[in-house]
Amino acid sequence: MANSVTTQLILDGPRNCVVKFEGILDTSDLGSTVVLNPALLVGMDNTGTQKAAKLRITDINYAIEDGLAINLFWDATTPERIESLTGRGEREYEDFGGLVNNAGAGVTGIISATSQGWAAAGILSFSLLIQCTKQQ
Repeated sequence: MANSVTTQLILDGPRNCVVKFEGILDTSDLGSTVVLNPALLVGMDNTGTQKAAKLRITDINYAIEDGLAINLFWDATTPERIESLTGRGEREYEDFGGLVNNAGAGVTGIISATSQGWAAAGILSFSLLIQCTKQQ
């Protein structure tokens, strides 16, 4: 078998978006994989032409099998790590305005993910629900 990863866009409105990112790893750790690309989302204006340049993460719900870590990154020339998630839980960031994309040169606005912890002959799975606010 091969690793199986799915991305499902749950909500794509003019201001907010929600993505469900799931995977079953049975052959290797996950290499850098796009979770959410603001350029592919609907526009932020009435005509749908004004696209978001970046995303701000307001909440992450996650369930990750023991032994596995999922690392989220802001894509850039040198990707900037957002979070390293393990276990099960929820991270709420809305109280202080959310996690802002602070990557340096070459920022694309893309959120990507990798994994750590897969071991030979193992099968590990994860599920993330990420809520974001679109930004200019």
